[in-house]
Amino acid sequence: MNKLVYLFLLDTKLLLKSKVFYFKLVLFPIVLVLIIGSLNSSQVTLKTFNVGYYSEDSSFKSLNLSNILRDDVFKSKDVKGVINLKSVKSYEEGKKLVSNGTYVALVYVPKNFTKNYINNSKINISVIGDNNKLDDVSIVKTILNSFDKNISIKRVEQNEVIEDMALNKSKVRAVDVNKLISNIQNTSGNSSEISKIATRKNAKPIDVMQYMLIGMVVMFSILTAFELAHSIVNDKLNNTMNRIKSTPTANFQYVFGKVIGVVFAIMVQMITVITIGGIVFRESFGNIFYILLVTAVYALTIGLIVFCAGITAKNHMEISTFATPILWGFSFLGGSLISKNNFPNNLQMIQKIIPNGKAINCYLAICEGKGIGDIYIDLVELLAIAAVFLIIALILLNKGKNNLLVKDNA
Repeated sequence: MNKLVYLFLLDTKLLLKSKVFYFKLVLFPIVLVLIIGSLNSSQVTLKTFNVGYYSEDSSFKSLNLSNILRDDVFKSKDVKGVINLKSVKSYEEGKKLVSNGTYVALVYVPKNFTKNYINNSKINISVIGDNNKLDDVSIVKTILNSFDKNISIKRVEQNEVIEDMALNKSKVRAVDVNKLISNIQNTSGNSSEISKIATRKNAKPIDVMQYMLIGMVVMFSILTAFELAHSIVNDKLNNTMNRIKSTPTANFQYVFGKVIGVVFAIMVQMITVITIGGIVFRESFGNIFYILLVTAVYALTIGLIVFCAGITAKNHMEISTFATPILWGFSFLGGSLISKNNFPNNLQMIQKIIPNGKAINCYLAICEGKGIGDIYIDLVELLAIAAVFLIIALILLNKGKNNLLVKDNA
């Protein structure tokens, strides 16, 4: 144990002598936090813009979808804070107001829209937008796409109930049909089927700032870990490793003496990011103890992976060769560079397997308010990966030690 502590302190002391290490450890993360925070804070506020609305639709069987779109969707509390909806007298007037820049877009609901909806005919809503304000136009299109999807789902449900009634009248109650019709008219609500699938109660949403900071820490922890690989190569080049192997020092003491220093450095990085993000940008990362636990387990895993890379490398150039694919490959596939939610299914499966992907998933779960019970599987799998690379590291060190003994006997 004393040797383990001695090796850890010795290695940490050598690292702290390097000015570049301080830059990677603290200064660079702080600068990135400030840059990311400034970019996100400048995009938080949305300016209200004007949108024209013209409808030729009319009520059909006591239902008028164009009125629901206008009053319950565009004039709802949330949307009203961004979109200032203005009714126009004609389609041509609306086009003119968009052309001269008075309105960002014109929403046009065609004749018999509600009737076609009820009769299962094709339905569509037109949008004319200002090409110079595409971001605002995309917001209008997103709202309309959501509305269209909502009523389309309700129409499918309505058809299924009607078909069920035709096939087996005894199993369909009038109260269920009336409830379904009521849901169709209330388009601000979700589908009856979809509402059964919900996220965990009291889950906290993850904002862009949180995700970017977490992704950044996970990515640059790999860069920090490669300082370990360089220190191992230094031990080889200055014959320190051979001197250590000639002593009674066990291989696992040398491994952990090196890796614990990296674990400490990565935890300092995480604490730095949490502190700056919390003080400057008021970001919350959930239970700090859980965050540091995940950081320690992940740092141990990535440290042992990098240790193996350092043992196999003959010089610093080879370390750089290892570092590039590991850093960028893991960062991309793990979800540090691109949100994991935007990955196709096959890449999402890979993201859940690799170490930094597991770390990001654990961090996000903690930020949502989840506990150890929700992330323990990922933690156990990270420890299992660490155990595999620990065995590989010990085998490589033992092989080198045997070669040294053979050389001495010769």
